[in-house]
Parts: sequence; C-alpha cells; structure tokens
Amino acid sequence: MPQSGFLKPRIVDVQNLSPNHARVTMEPFERGYGHTLGNALRRVLLSSMPGHAPTEVQIAGVVHEYSTLDGVREDVVDILLNLKGVVFRLHNRAEAILSLKKKGDGPVTAADIEPAHDVEIVNPDHVVAHLASGGKLEMQIKVESGRGYLPGNMRYLPEETKGIGRVILDASFSPVRRVSYAVESARVEQRTDLDKLIMDIETNGAIEPEEAIRYAARVLVDQLSVFAQLEGTAMPTEQPKSPAVDPILLRPVDDLELTVRSANCLKAENIYYIGDLIQRTETELLKTPNLGRKSLNEIKEVLASRGLTLGMKLENWPPAGLEHRTGAAARGRADDHPRQEALARQPPPRVRPPARPRYRR
Repeated sequence: MPQSGFLKPRIVDVQNLSPNHARVTMEPFERGYGHTLGNALRRVLLSSMPGHAPTEVQIAGVVHEYSTLDGVREDVVDILLNLKGVVFRLHNRAEAILSLKKKGDGPVTAADIEPAHDVEIVNPDHVVAHLASGGKLEMQIKVESGRGYLPGNMRYLPEETKGIGRVILDASFSPVRRVSYAVESARVEQRTDLDKLIMDIETNGAIEPEEAIRYAARVLVDQLSVFAQLEGTAMPTEQPKSPAVDPILLRPVDDLELTVRSANCLKAENIYYIGDLIQRTETELLKTPNLGRKSLNEIKEVLASRGLTLGMKLENWPPAGLEHRTGAAARGRADDHPRQEALARQPPPRVRPPARPRYRR
C-alpha cells in the first residue's frame, strides 16, 4: 500500500540548557503524532537505556547493611545510597571490580576510588562519606553493565550463598534521570492542525541528551521494523487431505460370510479385505482356480447387498498402516487350500444303522 504523504519534521532544534540537560523541539507532525511519538520516546528513554551501576559492595568490618563504622559519620545504609550516585562509564568491558581506601579526617569522594583500566568516573566530586579523626573506610565495589532498573533479588537466586559482608544493591543502570514532553500547535502554510513536539531530557552525564534521544529512536525503529516486514509474507497453504476410506472396505472378506469354497479361493489370490475384492473384475475372478460362475454370482450378490460392486476403482489403496498378507505367509495359506478343498469335496462317511436284534422263535 503506498504511503499517503505524511508530514515529517523539517525543523529539529536542540537547546542545551546545561551539560546534562537539553530541550529538543521537532515540528511539524501530523495531528496526534506528537503524543504518539513523544510518549513512545519517553518510555524508551526511561526504561531501555543501557548504562553502568554498582551492583555489589563489600566493606571492611561490615557484616550487613545495617551496621555502623567507627570514625565514619554516615551509617552503612547512607554510604550505599551515596555510592549509587557515583556515575561510572565502562569502556570495552561488561564489569569491573574497584577499590576504595581512605584514612584521616575529611570527606570521601568518588575521586578516592582507585583508577582501573577502561573505567571512567564521570562525577569524581560526588561525596560518598565523611571520616572523623582516625576514621578509615575500605571497600570493594563491583560495577556492571545493564539496562533500566533491576532489583538485587532478581539478579541472584535466594539460595545462592553470599560471602560475609557482601551487600547486593538494587541497580539503576539508566543514564537518563528525567524526561518530559509537551505538544503544542504548529502551522505550515494554511494548515494549523499540526503538532510540535518539545522534549526535555536530563541525564547523569554518562551520555549526552542528544545522543540519548538518537539511541531511543533507533530502538523504536528496530522494534517496528518487524511489523514492516509483514508485507509480502506468504500465508501458509493448507495441504490437501487424503480422501477418507469407507470403514467397510477395511473389513476382512470373512465378514461377507461366503461359502468355504468362495472364501478359500479369494484368500488363495491374496484377497483378504473387501477393498481388495471390489477392485477385481469378473474376468479376473473367473481366472481364479476352483472359482466358478456359481461362486462368482454369490460374491456379486453379497457385495450388492452392501452397495458395492466388482470393478470399482479406489484411490490411495491400500491405506497406510493396512497389513497385507503377502509373501511366504500368503503362500503358506494358499498351500493349505487344495488340501482343505479336497477334504471338503470328499463325501461324508456313511454311518451304518445299528443292527437289529434277532429273536428266536
């Protein structure tokens, strides 16, 4: 279906309010498309942006997160909350283990974290804790890559054993802190029913706002491309089904209740099912040894009583799974027929009447 000439934004204005805050204006959009695209971009920016965050912390002298440290103004819960505010950026790696060691009076900042290869701290002035005179703070920090927000209990199984002092953190990987959008009226020539989309984006500094909105747009395009590929997809065609076989044709010829001579003649020709029989012609049956015109008429009458005749054509016969007795087994049965017929042709033995008793006069 050809496109009907939808308007595309011709004016894109990026206004940098601060290094981490920008306002992006796009116009014109067709009526209603400002809310459609603005809401979609906002949801992707808040939930699907990749980033890096601390996920585990191990502090010397701390058994659990509700402990306190001598010489440290903050308790462990406050230290962990402050640590979540440190913005990390990993280059060419998925995770890193960092160390922090600080002694003496004064604040502990993100700059006190020992530098590591391919790890960048975006806000080194961020305060983690405050030490008093003689205070000391040592910790190991695990930083991982992820997307969106992920609670700690979803990353580790409940039965997984944890080391002493190992604290699992809820990780907020998204580098986008705040997103809002507004839709205003726009005008192009004589049309005044168009939309202008204004988006406010604030990040934590790990990514520029303009780059964030470009990434979100690529995610949407990639997801929607699946629907665009539906055009031209061939519908599955239903394979023609084989015609059903009448159940009476699958019954053995013994069910026709023929005479012994007729039944034996048919079995001698490997005719075991009614479906085999009705495909034979009268000429073929008359060539069967020991099967005469009388037996043929009997077979025709029995078939006619069931609505069948000789010489019928059947498709897909024999059906799959139907057992036909052929080969040695059939020959073995056939070898018995002459003997059985010979016994059948023998006259029944004469039975002598009992002798009359003789009486003397």
